[in-house]
Amino acid sequence: MTAPHEPLLERADLGSAAWWRGVRRAGTPLCRPLPGGEVELSFLWRDPMGGAARSDYRRVYLDVYSHTPHPTRALTSMARLGESDVWLWQTRLPDDWCGSYFLMPATRDELPPEEPAELRRWWIALMASRAQADALNPRPPHGGAWGLPLSAIQLPGARPHPAWSAPHGAPPGRLLQQRWRSARLGTTRDVWIYRSGAADGGADGGAELPLVILLDGHHWARHPGLFGALEAMTAGGELAPAVYLLVDALDAEQRTRDLPCNAAFWLALQEELLPQAHAAAPFSARPERTLVAGQSFGGLGAVYAALHWPQRFGMALSQSGSFWWPDPAATGAEGWLTRAVAAGQGAGAGLRIALEVGCYEADMLGPNRALRDALQAAGHGVNYREFRGGHDWLCWRDGLLEGLSQMLAPHKY
Repeated sequence: MTAPHEPLLERADLGSAAWWRGVRRAGTPLCRPLPGGEVELSFLWRDPMGGAARSDYRRVYLDVYSHTPHPTRALTSMARLGESDVWLWQTRLPDDWCGSYFLMPATRDELPPEEPAELRRWWIALMASRAQADALNPRPPHGGAWGLPLSAIQLPGARPHPAWSAPHGAPPGRLLQQRWRSARLGTTRDVWIYRSGAADGGADGGAELPLVILLDGHHWARHPGLFGALEAMTAGGELAPAVYLLVDALDAEQRTRDLPCNAAFWLALQEELLPQAHAAAPFSARPERTLVAGQSFGGLGAVYAALHWPQRFGMALSQSGSFWWPDPAATGAEGWLTRAVAAGQGAGAGLRIALEVGCYEADMLGPNRALRDALQAAGHGVNYREFRGGHDWLCWRDGLLEGLSQMLAPHKY
């Protein structure tokens, strides 16, 4: 027996005000369960200019992270249904999918260039002016690393970490924001310092509290639920009380300089930022109580820091680490850092390293597996997993809490 089609798309009044009210009540993307553990998703966009005869929109691009092709390889566009104001795109995803997407309408004057070399520049410029969250998605929009408006897909089989349901916000007086003016790097950026657990820091005034350095701190500091989740997990005994140091990446260009294996960044952080942060909220100087956590380039940087300064950074948590670096084409081979490990970098340090990568990150799986093998062969303690997700902050937020729990469980201190 063939499963029925999406009922809303079969209505005779498609595109009418009553029909759009029905869509809003249902929420988008419309979801239809399929046999075999899949779900058919129908993404919809309402043309604010009306039907085809009145509208200047010629395309509505859609980017579903780690599902649609990278736009420099192939553009994914919705299709207008007849002459109506309804734009539609359908796909199938596993019923435990969790991920982000955005919509991006384009007028006749904003269509892609004919020269392939200009495609990436065109896409970035159009995102800056046209990218939008899905107004019909009932979940509140969230932001990417640089504020790109995103909507969430969280299908029934996806299970978010329960700590995200804790009350949002940091307890009063526990979150500090400072400016880090680096003479070595010639930069000035924001940092945030958060102390979880007992407000008095314990009998030692906090001097032995673990330190957690979160790269891309601008993203995590503005995440509405992070500090509440950390507090709930600490109160529940899943995490030891700790000091969290969140470091702003400034912008994409500076991030690309700082995070991929840049010794100057880590020397500046040790010489300048750590003393500044310690004066505000004391923490342990012991490497086995210091964790660096990062995503993508940040994951690469976290492991690099631990391998090169094991006397200060004894633990690293990498989420979707860009271990192909510096060659983006090296998706099935060892990257620079993996070769350095094989050559003896960090030998004898006995680091604790957690690596995770999404099962839908086809280009990232090979380099992450190769680094895992090299680290294990070198005698480091490695916890490796491939999670059900992609290269996406919405996925990394759950992995961050799980990784912190693994590294900062109270029984480890």
